[in-house]
Amino acid sequence: ELSRFNRYSGDDWFSVSLDTATVVAEALRVYERSDGAFDVTVGPLVNLWGFGPPGTRIEVPHADSIAAARGRIGSHHLEARVSPPALKKARPDLYVDLSGIAKGYAVDALAEVLGAMGIDGFVVDIGGDMLTGGRKRDGALWEIAIESPETDSRSIHRVLPITDRAIATSGDYRNYFEVDGLRYSHEIDPRSGYPIRHSLVSVSVLEGSCMRSDAWATALIVLGPEKGFHLAEEENLAAFFIVKGRNGFFNKTTDALDRVSQERR
Repeated sequence: ELSRFNRYSGDDWFSVSLDTATVVAEALRVYERSDGAFDVTVGPLVNLWGFGPPGTRIEVPHADSIAAARGRIGSHHLEARVSPPALKKARPDLYVDLSGIAKGYAVDALAEVLGAMGIDGFVVDIGGDMLTGGRKRDGALWEIAIESPETDSRSIHRVLPITDRAIATSGDYRNYFEVDGLRYSHEIDPRSGYPIRHSLVSVSVLEGSCMRSDAWATALIVLGPEKGFHLAEEENLAAFFIVKGRNGFFNKTTDALDRVSQERR
């Protein structure tokens, strides 16, 4: 469905399922609230940097190529409606990629299925995007681990006991390549056309909806440790930030996350 819309060159409304329209509508809302940091049209840049379907690369794209790809993106060229469900684009070459939000929506959908079956204690996990419901059989809360952002090992940085909440994490420490000692990660800033280069290495967002957690985690890591944290506070998001400092990593937590932690005690 999305591939057909991407191939469509018209500027009229293009009918899609309610699922697709719902996901795109939420993506556009986060795009507006994040000042363009979360952008589902960023695909041409992701592909150019070697993190998309065409395959990996180990060289930095030419500035002219980056400028050309930037000219093709921008969710302000995209519209969505849910009744009747349809999408519309102002540019015929607009390319929509929902990989930063669709996993979260799928988690929400599976959780609804489990709820309808009468299952009230569960964890749904798709590629690290999770939603917890109820408690374990022994009455304990579910314990969700946040990975340490070390590039040469895998370990647990923090464990969060949660229930009836979704959690999604975005980080720059797994999918990347290096050129001349500089690391270029898959987290692309749509506004500059380049991978992020700040000290924020991981963001986890707890929400009632995994779709929202998924999108906001991406938006916040693109924005960085200051702007991202400020916006998370503005949006009342329960967010856990891991920042790389001179002497190692340190954590920043929003007021909303602190309140969630207090509720669990």
